[in-house]
Amino acid sequence: MTIERALEERGITTPVAIGEALGMPAQEAVKLLNRRQWREGDIALLQDAAVRLGIVVPGPPTNPWDLLADPPE
Repeated sequence: MTIERALEERGITTPVAIGEALGMPAQEAVKLLNRRQWREGDIALLQDAAVRLGIVVPGPPTNPWDLLADPPE
């Protein structure tokens, strides 16, 4: 399960609600989820967000996109 899907399934769709769910300011949370160029520390933030949502992260991803989007079928 991805962070975006977990938020959507819980009905968490507004920037304020997303920020609350991820434990960060709304603008920062939305930017993190929509970022196209990763910055230092983003993987740790995404992993922390996954843990807060109860998403099992099997280990450090080789690709940070793995935390955001479902793999193609």
